[in-house]
Amino acid sequence: MLFPQALILSSLFFCLALCGCVKDGAEENKGEAFNQAKRTVEPSEPLFDPQQIEAIVRSTSNMDVDTLLKKCESETNNVVLAQYATLLAKTTTRGPGVRAAFRKMLKSEDPYLREQALMALEDYAGVAFMLDDMVPLLKDPSEDVRDSAMTTIADYVESRRKFQVLVDCLDSEFEDVRENAIFNLGFYTDADFSTAEEWKKWWAENKNTFKP
Repeated sequence: MLFPQALILSSLFFCLALCGCVKDGAEENKGEAFNQAKRTVEPSEPLFDPQQIEAIVRSTSNMDVDTLLKKCESETNNVVLAQYATLLAKTTTRGPGVRAAFRKMLKSEDPYLREQALMALEDYAGVAFMLDDMVPLLKDPSEDVRDSAMTTIADYVESRRKFQVLVDCLDSEFEDVRENAIFNLGFYTDADFSTAEEWKKWWAENKNTFKP
């Protein structure tokens, strides 16, 4: 009779040990899940709520251009820089310092700031002077940035050069850029073609005499 009792006790101890291991594993997984969730919600950059941004805009909206440019140089938060871009576009015209500030924003590693700078340039009286700086963004990895670059160039740059840019976009690696180029060429000229080849042929025949 002793043998069955010993077998039962051994089985009981084994089950208890197994439950302990399972519990420890569950606790460990639970802790890892908590840490992962914590890492997910922790912001990597400082966040600004709308009231903070509004206060910053109010404090800088009446500044002269030079002071505002110095603010741009020292600011590290891209949300605030985007607001400064809006102010710069509306408070000055064609200044080299302003163009330098926009150029820096257009080259930012943050696609949000690149897009916001392009949108701000829609109100900048010297936007045509920024054409060469905006053209590379037609090849941007972000579709939103490419779309903003196309809109700003096509709708707000008053220059014959933009038509050459649009024609060049017919060979873009991005389908959205090619389609937008065809749309804008049709919208801003009297010609009406549906293929890139037709537009290239038309431009080759008319680029020297075409008047926007």
